[in-house]
Formats: sequence, C-alpha cells, structure tokens
Amino acid sequence: MQAVKYSLRQDNMPFSIGTTDLRQSHGSLIDTNGCMALFVTSGFATATVNFKKCSLRRGDFILSFYDGTFSIERSSALFSVRYASFAYPVIEEAICKPLSDLFWEMLYENPVFHTSAGQKDLLEAWWRQLYWIGHMEDKAFQEEMLKNSFRNLLISVDTEVMRNYPNKTHSNEYSHAWMLITRFFRLGSLHCRETREVTFYANRLSITTTYLYKLCRKHLQMSPKEILDRQAVTEIKTYLVNTDVPVKSIADELHFDDVSYMCRYFRRMMGMSPMDYRKNFK
Repeated sequence: MQAVKYSLRQDNMPFSIGTTDLRQSHGSLIDTNGCMALFVTSGFATATVNFKKCSLRRGDFILSFYDGTFSIERSSALFSVRYASFAYPVIEEAICKPLSDLFWEMLYENPVFHTSAGQKDLLEAWWRQLYWIGHMEDKAFQEEMLKNSFRNLLISVDTEVMRNYPNKTHSNEYSHAWMLITRFFRLGSLHCRETREVTFYANRLSITTTYLYKLCRKHLQMSPKEILDRQAVTEIKTYLVNTDVPVKSIADELHFDDVSYMCRYFRRMMGMSPMDYRKNFK
C-alpha cells in the first residue's frame, strides 16, 4: 500500500504541461517520477526542496528530479506556477549524457534559481515550444522532440550555472562526494519506508558509516540519520494528508516497531501528533 502523492501527470502520460496554484498539494510530497520543472509566474510560497526550506517568488525556477523531494508548505492567494512534468523514460537519456559536476552540485545546494530578465525570456520560449510539442499528432516525433527539448533545457541551465560561477572549482574528490550524496538521496527515496538504519545505506554505497556521516555533515550540514528521518516524516505526512489510513497502519507500512513509537517520533520532528497534523492539514 502506497500513500497517494500529489502528481502533475498521469502515470501513462510521457509528460504534462500547464499552470497550477499547487494548493491541493499543500503538505504533501509531489510525485515527480522523472523530473518536474516549475516556473513561478505570480505570488509567493514556502516550499521544502530536498529537505531545505525555500522561499519562492515570481521568476523563480525549480528543477526537481526523481531522487529529490519537493512539497509546498504554504502559499499566497495569488501564487501560480507554470509546470512541465516528464516521465523517467523521457529524461533518462538526457541525464546520462555528460553535464558539469557543478550543475548537480548547485542543483542540490541551491535548488531554487532566481532568474534574470533574460533568463525569464528564455524559459518562456522553452515553455511555448513544449506547448507546441504537446499538440503534435505524430507521437514518435513528439517523444523525440520532448527528449531533445529536455536535454536542451539541462544544457542551458548548466551553461548559466557555469557563467554565473566562473571561479567556482572543485576537485575530483569533491565531484565523487556529490555523486555519493546523490546516490544516497536516491536510495533514501526508495528504501526509507523499510529502514532508517544508516548502516544499510552505507553498505549499499560501499562506504563506511563514518565516511557517509562526514560527507553529509560537510556538504549538507545534516547527518545521514537526520536526512532519513526527514524523508520518513515526509512519507508519514503524505499518508496523513492524502489518505484515511489509520495511524497504526501507517506505522506498519513504514516498519516502525509500534504505533506509539511512531507517534513520539513524529511529534519530536513536527511538534504535534499525527492525528493533530491530519486534522490541521487534511
């Protein structure tokens, strides 16, 4: 049994595009299952992106991949975003081709891009092209153009990152560290429902728990346990907001020893009980 996450795209669709206020998603994880691009067109909001609190305002651009987390906590009445959501098969080839290490580093360190006037114009043009692709009748050509369009977006963002940080350099050791952190995020999103034991993830990464701790503290200012705990609490919140599943069943689904322990765990992280959270945010 999986908690129903808020989605911008039907499972059988390769991509979707449109405008939304994301109001129905408040407090829930948005299921990317590939990649989601957001461009704020009006208003402001508070979001949690890869466990970091971020303020969103007009002109901000966000790329959220399948190995990250994204949720809107609160938003203004006028908040609106333009979105494009891509299934994993559409983006797979694009992300496997080379991009600078700085691109992935900045994506996790600074997940919200504050765009300039020129960059806004380029993003507007990219979305107009997507609308055009979306109305193509030949699905084979449509898929090919989608993949090319997405790859062009990544290259454009990578180019802007390199241009804006010309003196930012890092060693091969630094690049390797971010590769491991990215894999840790991915493993956490896949397995945090089953286990929050750091040893499990260190073993899957073929590194020691001490080294994983040093990586996370140095680059994310959090311990691996804190990251896994935040991921687990996000899963609990998604169940509470999007389903009527009893709290005991949620504890069973996330492999807690008993429901009372999960309730204490949730209260420690959120400052309220699971039932109070459901009452306030559902």
